[in-house]
Amino acid sequence: ALLVLDDVDQLCAGDGPGGYSTVMLATLRALLRSPPASSSAAKVGGESLSTKDSGRTFNVIATTSRADAACRTLHELFDETIVVPLLSESKEVQKLLEDSLPRDVISDPQTMAKLMIDQLGSVGCKSALRLAEQAVSTVDRGNDAGSLTGSALGKAQVAALGEILEDLSGDKVTAQNLCEVLP
Repeated sequence: ALLVLDDVDQLCAGDGPGGYSTVMLATLRALLRSPPASSSAAKVGGESLSTKDSGRTFNVIATTSRADAACRTLHELFDETIVVPLLSESKEVQKLLEDSLPRDVISDPQTMAKLMIDQLGSVGCKSALRLAEQAVSTVDRGNDAGSLTGSALGKAQVAALGEILEDLSGDKVTAQNLCEVLP
């Protein structure tokens, strides 16, 4: 069996140490130590009959965008922690976009990747995909009856990405200024 916990830090968020709920961490720790027994038959009353172990495994993949979570709190819960580095070259981002998004969805992954790296310097995989999807969605909402196609669609998606990245950098400046004013 495979269980994927996407943004596990959000699932465990709370008021405890490091911004995590001690109850959620304890529950996750207990579940990971003793996963539920697999079964193929049930008794009357809802109790399961355990079957013999037939080489079944229980794997958990958890993701987080917080480097501190991967290296501290959540690192203690899992047998192995792999930190995926930020993408810092446009070819890396282009490959991510091409491998993750259908070609008929994203029209110019090369230019979009270059724009992301030029604007951000480096970007996480989830962030790059989210930005590209937002740009595609923005254009799709304004593209009534599919009037944009081919290179015109690609140019519109790149322009939308440019606007999103400008907004993002403006939001970062605003947040930094706000955080400097407030203790």
